[in-house]
Amino acid sequence: MTSNSRRRARRLIGAAAALGLAAAAHAAPVYSHVQPGAQVDFQATQMGVPMKGHFGSVTAQVHFAPQDLKASRVEFSVATASVDAGSGQTDELLRGPDWLDAKADPQARFVSSAFQPDGPGRYWVSGEFTVRGKTHPLRVLVRTQPSGKSLLMQSDFKLDRSAYGLGGGSWADTGVVAADIAVHVQLLAQP
Repeated sequence: MTSNSRRRARRLIGAAAALGLAAAAHAAPVYSHVQPGAQVDFQATQMGVPMKGHFGSVTAQVHFAPQDLKASRVEFSVATASVDAGSGQTDELLRGPDWLDAKADPQARFVSSAFQPDGPGRYWVSGEFTVRGKTHPLRVLVRTQPSGKSLLMQSDFKLDRSAYGLGGGSWADTGVVAADIAVHVQLLAQP
């Protein structure tokens, strides 16, 4: 093989490799733009009766690369004063010092530290959740589903309210309000 032939062969191999990388990058986008409408909903049980609510002010930042989970991360925060349980009186109680203590600690926040695959479109996301100034490890299962060019990311999990000091005074009794609070998180991310 002549030196010209070797150079052409190297160029062809290099071009083919570049096309392969471009195709791989195109096939597995990195989702980093969160669309408006991210939501955090919750459900608590008081004296056996379910009470639902949500947070009106939710902020999320995502860098999700299915092909590179080590580089993936997610951060979610809610303005605790934006809690809405459907009743002004209940909302004020939840914003107060016995529950979210929104004046002293205006944000609840989750910051991821690791993603681990759990089958197609499913990932265990580990990180830390902070509310009322208390931080604990949290591991949640995130389900992903394509939605056009976007990716729908959802998670359902339970928080032990007593670990975070949610519900002080007479509300500390888990016979009055159950210890577990069910949480639903949803966002739509685009490349």
